[in-house]
Amino acid sequence: MKIAPTAIAGVDLIGSGEASFAKSVEQLYGRAPDAILLPALPFSVVARNRTPRAIALLGVRFDMLNPQGKPYSVVHYADTLRHPEKAALQPGASRFVCAEPLYTDLVLRRGAEVNARGPMNLQALRKALQIRASIDCVAWDNGEFAGPDSLGAFARFATERDAELALVAEVLAARDEASAVIARAIDSAPALTRDRALLARRFLAKRLHEVLAEDGIAALQEAARAHRPRVALWRSAPE
Repeated sequence: MKIAPTAIAGVDLIGSGEASFAKSVEQLYGRAPDAILLPALPFSVVARNRTPRAIALLGVRFDMLNPQGKPYSVVHYADTLRHPEKAALQPGASRFVCAEPLYTDLVLRRGAEVNARGPMNLQALRKALQIRASIDCVAWDNGEFAGPDSLGAFARFATERDAELALVAEVLAARDEASAVIARAIDSAPALTRDRALLARRFLAKRLHEVLAEDGIAALQEAARAHRPRVALWRSAPE
């Protein structure tokens, strides 16, 4: 596993080849790595927040070459932007991230077992000719965003936030007719659409519809008022 340098001051990754890695994993796992976790460590990193601010979004990218030499990549996100006050990556904190996310989950919950797909997926990682990890993006708890953002999380989250806020406004304005707004929002998104705004709108509409069905229109209005979108993201001006 190679670790790419990051341009984000105070945020970095450490890999299994570094001296501090084993101790960091033990602290996060709550015990020394066991037979369940050990096979995943060569494909894992520990992200460290050495800034004075809490990180509410972390994106770690893994770039790989398959046995035929074809490149492929994946970005794993840790997202608490809807509740930035609950961000786990507080100043001085660390997070374990594995290219196979079932092992990330294992460490987060300090579990005693992993889904059977985990070891199977490690077999594919072992066949990779090369693996490189890098920080793709971070956002602090005030919404400030940084990083190359290779999959466009900044724009995607902004689109979803705008769509959710628009639906909430429509529901509150419709008052007793809000059920029709909810129904239209659910029906307006084709089942296979990739439109992020429509998907976000439909997902929130389904949640609000459950409230309406169980508790009525007053509860729906209250749920709409209480809805928390992700905190608005922004980039600092370049120096």
